[in-house]
Amino acid sequence: QENCTISNGKQASAVQFPSLCQASAILRDPKEFKKATDEEVWMMYAGTMSCPVLTPPDPPTSPEPEEVQVEEEPEKKAPIRVTHQHIPPIATSKPLPTLPLDTYLPKHDISNYEAALQEAVHQLQNDFQSGARQLADASLSHLARITEIGASVATTWGKFWAIMVHAAKQLGRARPSMSAAITSCLLRTLERIARRWNDEQEKGHRNTADLVNIARNLLNEIRRERRQISMRLDENLTSWLKTYYNDVSSMLIASSPVLPVTYPQRPLSQRPPSQQPPARTTVRILALSNSSTIRSAILHALATLTGFDFQLTILESRPRCEGADMAAQMLSAASDKSRLSIRIVPDCAVGTASRNIDIVLLGADRISAGGDVSNKSGSLAAALCAKQQNKEVAVVVVSDIDKIAAPQLEAHIPETHPSRELSSAWAPDARNRLEEHDNVEVFGEWFEWVPANFIDSYVTELGVLELDDVERVAREIQELDEYIFQAKKDEDVEGSEGDAELREF
Repeated sequence: QENCTISNGKQASAVQFPSLCQASAILRDPKEFKKATDEEVWMMYAGTMSCPVLTPPDPPTSPEPEEVQVEEEPEKKAPIRVTHQHIPPIATSKPLPTLPLDTYLPKHDISNYEAALQEAVHQLQNDFQSGARQLADASLSHLARITEIGASVATTWGKFWAIMVHAAKQLGRARPSMSAAITSCLLRTLERIARRWNDEQEKGHRNTADLVNIARNLLNEIRRERRQISMRLDENLTSWLKTYYNDVSSMLIASSPVLPVTYPQRPLSQRPPSQQPPARTTVRILALSNSSTIRSAILHALATLTGFDFQLTILESRPRCEGADMAAQMLSAASDKSRLSIRIVPDCAVGTASRNIDIVLLGADRISAGGDVSNKSGSLAAALCAKQQNKEVAVVVVSDIDKIAAPQLEAHIPETHPSRELSSAWAPDARNRLEEHDNVEVFGEWFEWVPANFIDSYVTELGVLELDDVERVAREIQELDEYIFQAKKDEDVEGSEGDAELREF
Protein backbone atom coordinates (compact mmCIF):
# COMPACT_ATOMS: atom_id res chain seq x y z
CA GLN A 1 0.00 0.00 0.00
CA GLU A 2 1.40 3.39 -0.97
CA ASN A 3 1.43 6.52 1.23
CA CYS A 4 1.67 5.02 4.70
CA THR A 5 2.04 7.21 7.78
CA ILE A 6 3.61 6.77 11.21
CA SER A 7 2.07 9.30 13.60
CA ASN A 8 2.89 10.45 17.12
CA GLY A 9 -0.54 11.16 18.60
CA LYS A 10 0.86 13.01 21.63
CA GLN A 11 2.70 15.58 19.48
CA ALA A 12 0.27 15.61 16.56
CA SER A 13 3.17 14.98 14.17
CA ALA A 14 3.74 12.37 11.53
CA VAL A 15 6.23 10.81 9.14
CA GLN A 16 4.96 9.78 5.72
CA PHE A 17 6.52 6.85 3.84
CA PRO A 18 6.16 5.81 0.19
CA SER A 19 5.27 2.23 1.09
CA LEU A 20 3.83 0.08 3.85
CA CYS A 21 6.93 -2.10 3.91
CA GLN A 22 9.23 0.80 4.67
CA ALA A 23 6.91 2.22 7.34
CA SER A 24 6.51 -1.18 8.98
CA ALA A 25 10.25 -1.74 9.11
CA ILE A 26 10.84 1.62 10.77
CA LEU A 27 8.02 1.09 13.29
CA ARG A 28 9.42 -2.30 14.33
CA ASP A 29 12.98 -1.02 14.67
CA PRO A 30 13.67 -0.62 18.43
CA LYS A 31 16.51 1.79 17.70
CA GLU A 32 14.06 4.34 16.35
CA PHE A 33 11.62 4.17 19.29
CA LYS A 34 13.76 3.16 22.25
CA LYS A 35 13.09 6.56 23.90
CA ALA A 36 9.31 6.35 23.62
CA THR A 37 7.44 6.95 26.88
CA ASP A 38 4.05 5.92 28.19
CA GLU A 39 2.75 9.35 27.24
CA GLU A 40 3.52 8.78 23.57
CA VAL A 41 1.24 6.95 21.19
CA TRP A 42 2.78 5.89 17.88
CA MET A 43 0.49 4.55 15.19
CA MET A 44 0.81 3.33 11.62
CA TYR A 45 -1.96 3.40 9.08
CA ALA A 46 -2.61 3.61 5.36
CA GLY A 47 -2.89 7.01 3.78
CA THR A 48 -1.80 10.47 4.83
CA MET A 49 -2.90 12.91 7.52
CA SER A 50 -3.19 16.69 7.89
CA CYS A 51 -0.39 17.53 10.31
CA PRO A 52 3.26 18.64 10.20
CA VAL A 53 5.04 16.22 7.83
CA LEU A 54 8.59 15.21 8.61
CA THR A 55 11.33 13.91 6.37
CA PRO A 56 11.53 10.13 6.87
CA PRO A 57 14.88 8.52 7.55
CA ASP A 58 16.58 6.52 4.85
CA PRO A 59 14.91 3.14 4.32
CA PRO A 60 16.64 0.27 6.09
CA THR A 61 18.62 -1.99 3.81
CA SER A 62 19.55 -5.60 4.32
CA PRO A 63 23.35 -5.88 4.19
CA GLU A 64 25.00 -8.73 2.39
CA PRO A 65 25.68 -11.64 4.77
CA GLU A 66 29.42 -11.64 4.13
CA GLU A 67 29.69 -7.98 5.07
CA VAL A 68 28.07 -8.32 8.51
CA GLN A 69 30.61 -7.89 11.29
CA VAL A 70 29.23 -8.98 14.65
CA GLU A 71 31.92 -7.27 16.64
CA GLU A 72 31.26 -3.88 15.05
CA GLU A 73 28.70 -1.51 16.53
CA PRO A 74 25.73 -1.10 14.18
CA GLU A 75 25.39 2.16 12.37
CA LYS A 76 23.26 4.72 14.21
CA LYS A 77 20.47 6.37 12.30
CA ALA A 78 19.71 10.02 12.60
CA PRO A 79 16.81 10.69 15.00
CA ILE A 80 13.49 11.82 13.63
CA ARG A 81 13.14 15.57 14.11
CA VAL A 82 9.73 16.88 15.11
CA THR A 83 8.83 20.42 14.17
CA HIS A 84 5.87 22.42 15.43
CA GLN A 85 4.12 25.51 14.21
CA HIS A 86 4.50 28.29 16.76
CA ILE A 87 2.14 31.18 17.38
CA PRO A 88 3.66 34.50 16.23
CA PRO A 89 4.29 37.17 18.87
CA ILE A 90 1.16 39.05 19.90
CA ALA A 91 2.82 42.43 20.21
CA THR A 92 4.10 44.28 17.18
CA SER A 93 7.76 45.00 16.62
CA LYS A 94 7.10 48.74 16.96
CA PRO A 95 8.28 50.50 20.11
CA LEU A 96 5.66 51.35 22.69
CA PRO A 97 3.81 54.59 21.93
CA THR A 98 4.81 57.90 23.46
CA LEU A 99 2.57 58.86 26.38
CA PRO A 100 1.79 62.42 27.53
CA LEU A 101 3.68 63.85 30.49
CA ASP A 102 0.99 65.97 32.19
CA THR A 103 -1.17 63.01 33.20
CA TYR A 104 -3.29 64.60 35.91
CA LEU A 105 -6.99 64.26 36.42
CA PRO A 106 -8.90 67.53 36.16
CA LYS A 107 -9.64 68.92 39.63
CA HIS A 108 -12.97 70.50 38.84
CA ASP A 109 -16.27 69.52 37.23
CA ILE A 110 -15.63 65.77 37.23
CA SER A 111 -18.53 64.74 39.45
CA ASN A 112 -20.49 63.33 36.50
CA TYR A 113 -17.43 61.38 35.39
CA GLU A 114 -16.89 59.96 38.88
CA ALA A 115 -20.56 59.03 39.23
CA ALA A 116 -20.54 57.22 35.88
CA LEU A 117 -17.36 55.37 36.81
CA GLN A 118 -18.74 54.33 40.19
CA GLU A 119 -21.93 53.03 38.57
CA ALA A 120 -19.91 51.03 36.01
CA VAL A 121 -17.81 49.45 38.76
CA HIS A 122 -20.97 48.60 40.70
CA GLN A 123 -22.48 46.86 37.67
CA LEU A 124 -19.37 44.75 37.13
CA GLN A 125 -19.20 43.79 40.80
CA ASN A 126 -22.79 42.55 40.81
CA ASP A 127 -22.85 40.75 37.46
CA PHE A 128 -22.65 37.05 38.32
CA GLN A 129 -24.23 35.82 35.10
CA SER A 130 -21.55 36.94 32.64
CA GLY A 131 -18.24 35.21 32.09
CA ALA A 132 -14.84 36.87 31.99
CA ARG A 133 -14.93 37.66 28.27
CA GLN A 134 -18.42 39.14 28.53
CA LEU A 135 -17.29 41.29 31.46
CA ALA A 136 -14.29 42.46 29.42
CA ASP A 137 -16.63 43.46 26.60
CA ALA A 138 -18.86 45.26 29.11
CA SER A 139 -15.82 47.06 30.56
CA LEU A 140 -14.87 48.29 27.10
CA SER A 141 -18.38 49.67 26.63
CA HIS A 142 -18.20 51.32 30.06
CA LEU A 143 -14.84 52.87 29.18
CA ALA A 144 -16.25 54.33 25.96
CA ARG A 145 -19.21 55.88 27.78
CA ILE A 146 -17.18 57.17 30.73
CA THR A 147 -14.51 58.80 28.58
CA GLU A 148 -17.21 60.58 26.58
CA ILE A 149 -18.35 62.19 29.83
CA GLY A 150 -14.82 62.96 30.97
CA ALA A 151 -13.82 64.44 27.61
CA SER A 152 -16.01 67.47 28.26
CA VAL A 153 -13.67 68.64 31.05
CA ALA A 154 -10.33 67.55 29.56
CA THR A 155 -8.44 70.57 28.26
CA THR A 156 -5.24 68.75 27.27
CA TRP A 157 -4.25 65.44 25.81
CA GLY A 158 -2.61 64.53 29.15
CA LYS A 159 -5.77 65.17 31.15
CA PHE A 160 -7.88 63.16 28.72
CA TRP A 161 -5.35 60.31 28.89
CA ALA A 162 -5.45 60.44 32.71
CA ILE A 163 -9.24 60.20 32.58
CA MET A 164 -9.04 57.05 30.45
CA VAL A 165 -6.27 55.39 32.48
CA HIS A 166 -7.97 56.16 35.79
CA ALA A 167 -11.22 54.62 34.55
CA ALA A 168 -9.43 51.56 33.13
CA LYS A 169 -7.67 50.90 36.44
CA GLN A 170 -10.93 51.05 38.37
CA LEU A 171 -12.77 48.81 35.93
CA GLY A 172 -9.95 46.27 36.00
CA ARG A 173 -10.11 46.03 39.79
CA ALA A 174 -13.89 45.69 40.01
CA ARG A 175 -13.86 41.86 39.83
CA PRO A 176 -10.59 40.37 41.12
CA SER A 177 -11.31 36.88 39.79
CA MET A 178 -12.05 38.27 36.32
CA SER A 179 -9.45 41.04 36.33
CA ALA A 180 -7.05 39.36 33.89
CA ALA A 181 -9.51 39.49 30.99
CA ILE A 182 -10.74 42.99 31.83
CA THR A 183 -7.28 44.46 32.42
CA SER A 184 -5.71 42.89 29.32
CA CYS A 185 -8.54 44.10 27.12
CA LEU A 186 -8.34 47.66 28.44
CA LEU A 187 -4.53 47.80 28.34
CA ARG A 188 -4.41 46.72 24.70
CA THR A 189 -7.13 49.25 23.93
CA LEU A 190 -5.22 52.10 25.59
CA GLU A 191 -2.02 51.07 23.80
CA ARG A 192 -3.76 51.24 20.43
CA ILE A 193 -5.31 54.62 21.24
CA ALA A 194 -1.94 56.08 22.24
CA ARG A 195 -0.33 54.67 19.10
CA ARG A 196 -3.06 56.12 16.91
CA TRP A 197 -2.65 59.48 18.61
CA ASN A 198 1.09 59.39 17.91
CA ASP A 199 0.46 58.64 14.23
CA GLU A 200 -2.07 61.43 13.87
CA GLN A 201 0.10 63.99 15.64
CA GLU A 202 2.99 63.19 13.32
CA LYS A 203 0.78 64.19 10.42
CA GLY A 204 0.13 67.61 11.88
CA HIS A 205 -1.16 69.48 14.90
CA ARG A 206 -4.20 67.95 16.53
CA ASN A 207 -6.20 69.65 19.26
CA THR A 208 -7.83 67.86 22.17
CA ALA A 209 -11.19 67.61 20.41
CA ASP A 210 -9.54 65.78 17.51
CA LEU A 211 -7.89 63.34 19.91
CA VAL A 212 -11.23 62.68 21.60
CA ASN A 213 -12.76 61.83 18.21
CA ILE A 214 -9.85 59.52 17.42
CA ALA A 215 -10.35 57.68 20.72
CA ARG A 216 -14.10 57.46 20.16
CA ASN A 217 -13.74 55.98 16.68
CA LEU A 218 -11.04 53.53 17.74
CA LEU A 219 -13.08 52.32 20.71
CA ASN A 220 -15.98 51.55 18.40
CA GLU A 221 -13.61 49.81 15.99
CA ILE A 222 -12.15 47.62 18.75
CA ARG A 223 -15.60 46.68 20.00
CA ARG A 224 -16.50 45.50 16.50
CA GLU A 225 -13.26 43.54 16.23
CA ARG A 226 -13.91 41.75 19.51
CA ARG A 227 -17.10 40.30 18.10
CA GLN A 228 -14.89 38.34 15.70
CA ILE A 229 -12.91 36.72 18.53
CA SER A 230 -15.75 34.36 19.33
CA MET A 231 -15.98 33.31 15.69
CA ARG A 232 -12.26 32.53 15.51
CA LEU A 233 -12.43 30.58 18.76
CA ASP A 234 -15.37 28.58 17.41
CA GLU A 235 -13.52 27.77 14.19
CA ASN A 236 -10.31 26.80 15.97
CA LEU A 237 -12.04 24.42 18.38
CA THR A 238 -13.94 22.83 15.49
CA SER A 239 -10.64 22.31 13.67
CA TRP A 240 -9.09 20.86 16.83
CA LEU A 241 -12.01 18.43 17.29
CA LYS A 242 -11.78 17.28 13.69
CA THR A 243 -8.05 16.61 13.97
CA TYR A 244 -8.42 14.93 17.35
CA TYR A 245 -11.03 12.44 16.18
CA ASN A 246 -9.17 11.80 12.93
CA ASP A 247 -6.16 10.84 15.05
CA VAL A 248 -8.32 8.58 17.23
CA SER A 249 -9.72 6.85 14.15
CA SER A 250 -6.22 6.37 12.80
CA MET A 251 -5.16 4.83 16.10
CA LEU A 252 -8.02 2.34 15.94
CA ILE A 253 -7.02 1.31 12.43
CA ALA A 254 -3.41 0.89 13.51
CA SER A 255 -4.43 -1.34 16.43
CA SER A 256 -6.28 -3.76 14.15
CA PRO A 257 -4.52 -7.18 14.07
CA VAL A 258 -4.99 -7.45 10.30
CA LEU A 259 -3.91 -4.83 7.78
CA PRO A 260 -3.86 -6.56 4.36
CA VAL A 261 -2.17 -4.76 1.52
CA THR A 262 -5.16 -5.27 -0.77
CA TYR A 263 -7.71 -4.13 1.82
CA PRO A 264 -8.16 -0.51 0.63
CA GLN A 265 -9.09 -1.74 -2.84
CA ARG A 266 -12.03 -3.84 -1.56
CA PRO A 267 -15.49 -2.24 -1.73
CA LEU A 268 -16.96 -1.22 1.61
CA SER A 269 -19.83 -3.66 1.18
CA GLN A 270 -17.37 -6.59 0.99
CA ARG A 271 -15.41 -5.76 4.14
CA PRO A 272 -15.94 -7.81 7.32
CA PRO A 273 -18.34 -6.22 9.86
CA SER A 274 -15.49 -5.76 12.34
CA GLN A 275 -13.60 -3.67 9.78
CA GLN A 276 -16.48 -1.56 8.56
CA PRO A 277 -15.76 2.13 9.26
CA PRO A 278 -18.15 3.72 11.76
CA ALA A 279 -21.03 5.52 10.12
CA ARG A 280 -20.71 8.49 12.46
CA THR A 281 -18.32 9.90 15.02
CA THR A 282 -19.58 10.49 18.56
CA VAL A 283 -18.02 13.38 20.45
CA ARG A 284 -18.24 12.80 24.21
CA ILE A 285 -17.62 16.02 26.14
CA LEU A 286 -17.68 16.90 29.84
CA ALA A 287 -18.28 20.58 30.66
CA LEU A 288 -19.45 22.67 33.59
CA SER A 289 -20.83 26.09 34.53
CA ASN A 290 -22.17 28.28 31.72
CA SER A 291 -19.22 29.64 29.80
CA SER A 292 -20.38 31.62 26.78
CA THR A 293 -17.11 30.67 25.07
CA ILE A 294 -17.68 26.93 25.55
CA ARG A 295 -21.34 27.17 24.63
CA SER A 296 -20.68 29.04 21.40
CA ALA A 297 -17.79 26.75 20.41
CA ILE A 298 -19.83 23.56 20.87
CA LEU A 299 -22.79 24.95 18.95
CA HIS A 300 -20.51 25.96 16.08
CA ALA A 301 -18.93 22.50 16.00
CA LEU A 302 -22.38 20.90 16.01
CA ALA A 303 -23.43 23.00 13.02
CA THR A 304 -20.17 22.47 11.11
CA LEU A 305 -19.26 18.83 11.75
CA THR A 306 -22.40 17.28 10.31
CA GLY A 307 -20.92 13.78 10.50
CA PHE A 308 -20.45 14.07 14.26
CA ASP A 309 -22.93 13.35 17.06
CA PHE A 310 -22.41 15.20 20.34
CA GLN A 311 -22.96 13.64 23.75
CA LEU A 312 -22.60 16.45 26.27
CA THR A 313 -22.34 15.82 30.01
CA ILE A 314 -22.74 19.02 32.05
CA LEU A 315 -22.10 19.36 35.77
CA GLU A 316 -24.94 21.13 37.56
CA SER A 317 -22.46 23.71 38.92
CA ARG A 318 -23.88 24.70 42.26
CA PRO A 319 -24.80 26.92 43.97
CA ARG A 320 -26.33 28.88 41.09
CA CYS A 321 -26.70 25.79 38.87
CA GLU A 322 -25.28 27.48 35.79
CA GLY A 323 -24.88 24.06 34.18
CA ALA A 324 -28.65 23.76 33.85
CA ASP A 325 -28.75 27.24 32.31
CA MET A 326 -26.10 26.20 29.80
CA ALA A 327 -28.04 23.09 28.81
CA ALA A 328 -31.25 25.05 28.29
CA GLN A 329 -29.53 27.73 26.22
CA MET A 330 -27.74 25.19 24.05
CA LEU A 331 -30.90 23.21 23.32
CA SER A 332 -32.67 26.43 22.45
CA ALA A 333 -29.94 27.52 20.01
CA ALA A 334 -28.85 24.15 18.55
CA SER A 335 -29.16 23.94 14.77
CA ASP A 336 -29.69 20.16 14.77
CA LYS A 337 -31.07 18.87 18.05
CA SER A 338 -31.17 15.29 16.74
CA ARG A 339 -27.35 15.10 16.90
CA LEU A 340 -27.10 16.61 20.39
CA SER A 341 -27.80 14.72 23.60
CA ILE A 342 -27.32 16.34 27.01
CA ARG A 343 -26.97 14.77 30.42
CA ILE A 344 -27.00 17.00 33.53
CA VAL A 345 -25.36 15.50 36.60
CA PRO A 346 -24.80 16.79 40.15
CA ASP A 347 -21.31 17.99 40.95
CA CYS A 348 -20.82 15.18 43.48
CA ALA A 349 -21.22 12.60 40.66
CA VAL A 350 -18.31 13.91 38.62
CA GLY A 351 -16.37 10.68 39.17
CA THR A 352 -19.10 8.57 37.64
CA ALA A 353 -19.92 11.15 34.97
CA SER A 354 -16.33 11.25 33.71
CA ARG A 355 -16.07 7.55 32.93
CA ASN A 356 -17.25 7.55 29.33
CA ILE A 357 -16.00 10.83 27.94
CA ASP A 358 -13.21 11.79 25.54
CA ILE A 359 -12.75 15.50 26.22
CA VAL A 360 -13.06 17.85 29.19
CA LEU A 361 -13.79 21.35 27.91
CA LEU A 362 -12.92 24.15 30.32
CA GLY A 363 -13.34 27.87 30.00
CA ALA A 364 -10.93 30.19 31.80
CA ASP A 365 -11.29 33.25 33.96
CA ARG A 366 -7.53 33.60 34.34
CA ILE A 367 -4.48 31.81 32.93
CA SER A 368 -1.14 32.16 34.70
CA ALA A 369 2.16 32.62 32.90
CA GLY A 370 2.90 28.98 33.72
CA GLY A 371 -0.32 27.73 32.12
CA ASP A 372 -2.37 27.11 35.27
CA VAL A 373 -6.05 27.93 34.73
CA SER A 374 -8.48 29.54 37.17
CA ASN A 375 -12.05 28.53 36.43
CA LYS A 376 -15.34 27.76 38.17
CA SER A 377 -15.06 25.44 41.17
CA GLY A 378 -15.47 21.88 40.00
CA SER A 379 -13.00 22.27 37.14
CA LEU A 380 -10.14 20.61 39.03
CA ALA A 381 -12.30 17.67 40.08
CA ALA A 382 -13.49 17.23 36.49
CA ALA A 383 -9.94 17.18 35.13
CA LEU A 384 -8.61 14.86 37.86
CA CYS A 385 -11.47 12.37 37.66
CA ALA A 386 -11.42 12.27 33.87
CA LYS A 387 -7.66 11.68 33.75
CA GLN A 388 -7.92 8.96 36.38
CA GLN A 389 -10.76 7.17 34.61
CA ASN A 390 -9.15 7.34 31.16
CA LYS A 391 -5.53 8.25 30.50
CA GLU A 392 -6.40 9.19 26.91
CA VAL A 393 -8.87 11.92 27.91
CA ALA A 394 -7.91 15.37 26.60
CA VAL A 395 -8.41 18.34 28.92
CA VAL A 396 -8.82 21.36 26.65
CA VAL A 397 -9.02 25.01 27.69
CA VAL A 398 -10.91 27.27 25.27
CA SER A 399 -10.09 30.91 25.91
CA ASP A 400 -9.10 34.16 24.27
CA ILE A 401 -5.62 35.46 25.01
CA ASP A 402 -6.94 38.30 27.18
CA LYS A 403 -7.38 35.74 29.99
CA ILE A 404 -3.59 35.31 30.22
CA ALA A 405 -2.44 37.38 33.19
CA ALA A 406 0.83 39.22 33.64
CA PRO A 407 3.14 37.37 36.07
CA GLN A 408 2.69 39.84 38.92
CA LEU A 409 -1.08 39.81 38.42
CA GLU A 410 -1.51 36.03 38.70
CA ALA A 411 -2.38 36.09 42.38
CA HIS A 412 -5.64 37.70 43.38
CA ILE A 413 -7.96 37.83 46.36
CA PRO A 414 -10.32 34.84 46.12
CA GLU A 415 -13.83 35.85 45.21
CA THR A 416 -16.22 34.70 47.94
CA HIS A 417 -19.99 34.81 48.03
CA PRO A 418 -22.54 34.94 50.87
CA SER A 419 -23.22 31.64 52.60
CA ARG A 420 -26.92 32.01 51.81
CA GLU A 421 -26.22 31.18 48.16
CA LEU A 422 -25.28 27.67 49.26
CA SER A 423 -27.40 27.23 52.38
CA SER A 424 -30.64 28.36 50.74
CA ALA A 425 -31.10 24.81 49.45
CA TRP A 426 -30.88 23.31 52.93
CA ALA A 427 -33.79 22.40 55.18
CA PRO A 428 -34.84 25.57 57.06
CA ASP A 429 -34.42 23.97 60.48
CA ALA A 430 -30.89 22.74 59.74
CA ARG A 431 -29.90 26.07 58.22
CA ASN A 432 -31.19 28.07 61.21
CA ARG A 433 -29.45 25.85 63.75
CA LEU A 434 -26.14 25.97 61.90
CA GLU A 435 -26.25 29.74 61.52
CA GLU A 436 -26.43 30.07 65.31
CA HIS A 437 -22.90 28.67 65.71
CA ASP A 438 -19.78 30.72 65.03
CA ASN A 439 -17.64 27.62 64.54
CA VAL A 440 -19.52 26.56 61.38
CA GLU A 441 -18.12 27.91 58.13
CA VAL A 442 -19.86 27.74 54.75
CA PHE A 443 -17.36 27.58 51.89
CA GLY A 444 -18.07 30.42 49.48
CA GLU A 445 -15.21 30.45 46.95
CA TRP A 446 -16.36 30.04 43.37
CA PHE A 447 -13.08 29.65 41.53
CA GLU A 448 -10.15 27.25 41.70
CA TRP A 449 -6.89 26.56 39.89
CA VAL A 450 -6.28 23.66 37.51
CA PRO A 451 -2.50 23.03 37.26
CA ALA A 452 -0.96 23.11 33.79
CA ASN A 453 0.19 19.48 34.02
CA PHE A 454 -3.46 18.37 33.79
CA ILE A 455 -4.12 20.44 30.65
CA ASP A 456 -3.42 19.12 27.15
CA SER A 457 -4.30 22.05 24.88
CA TYR A 458 -5.02 25.78 25.00
CA VAL A 459 -7.30 26.67 22.08
CA THR A 460 -7.39 30.45 21.47
CA GLU A 461 -8.43 32.83 18.72
CA LEU A 462 -4.81 32.69 17.49
CA GLY A 463 -4.68 28.90 17.35
CA VAL A 464 -3.47 26.22 19.77
CA LEU A 465 -0.92 27.70 22.18
CA GLU A 466 1.92 25.84 23.83
CA LEU A 467 3.22 26.76 27.28
CA ASP A 468 5.99 28.90 25.76
CA ASP A 469 3.34 30.91 23.90
CA VAL A 470 1.34 31.41 27.10
CA GLU A 471 4.42 32.68 28.91
CA ARG A 472 5.26 35.09 26.09
CA VAL A 473 1.76 36.59 26.08
CA ALA A 474 1.99 37.02 29.87
CA ARG A 475 5.26 38.95 29.50
CA GLU A 476 3.76 41.16 26.81
CA ILE A 477 0.80 42.14 28.97
CA GLN A 478 3.18 42.73 31.89
CA GLU A 479 5.13 45.19 29.76
CA LEU A 480 1.95 47.07 28.90
CA ASP A 481 0.82 47.09 32.53
CA GLU A 482 4.10 48.56 33.72
CA TYR A 483 4.22 51.09 30.91
CA ILE A 484 0.63 52.33 30.88
CA PHE A 485 -0.47 51.77 34.48
CA GLN A 486 3.07 52.55 35.71
CA ALA A 487 3.01 49.68 38.18
CA LYS A 488 6.70 49.96 39.07
CA LYS A 489 6.56 53.70 39.51
CA ASP A 490 3.57 53.47 41.84
CA GLU A 491 5.51 51.08 44.09
CA ASP A 492 8.60 53.28 44.40
CA VAL A 493 7.46 56.89 44.55
CA GLU A 494 4.48 58.98 45.42
CA GLY A 495 1.93 58.67 42.66
CA SER A 496 0.57 61.40 40.48
CA GLU A 497 -2.46 63.44 41.34
CA GLY A 498 -4.55 60.97 39.38
CA ASP A 499 -3.16 58.08 41.42
CA ALA A 500 -3.98 59.89 44.66
CA GLU A 501 -7.57 60.37 43.58
CA LEU A 502 -7.64 56.72 42.53
CA ARG A 503 -6.79 55.59 46.07
CA GLU A 504 -9.52 57.80 47.49
CA PHE A 505 -12.17 56.57 45.05
